[in-house]
Amino acid sequence: MSRLRALFATQVIADRTTPYLIRSVLTGVGVFTSLFGTLGLQYLAPTRVEMILALLLLATFAVASAALGQLVVIADLLERPHAEVVAEPQRVG
Repeated sequence: MSRLRALFATQVIADRTTPYLIRSVLTGVGVFTSLFGTLGLQYLAPTRVEMILALLLLATFAVASAALGQLVVIADLLERPHAEVVAEPQRVG
């Protein structure tokens, strides 16, 4: 039983990489949403007004999901102690 408990208690992703993973996933969702809006919506054959409204809603969702991903990273950086943020090397990407 202790081996099973250890298996489920083992951390797969480090605590400090989780916000960056969430940011990447939400940015991917935003990109997929905008690509669907520009490429896939025309096959549903909406009217011109429906197309414009749908694209506006999809664009709003895409921007909001990317912004939410950035806010998760900012919130994580604000929660860290100052010494830990200064000691960590800069991440690119």
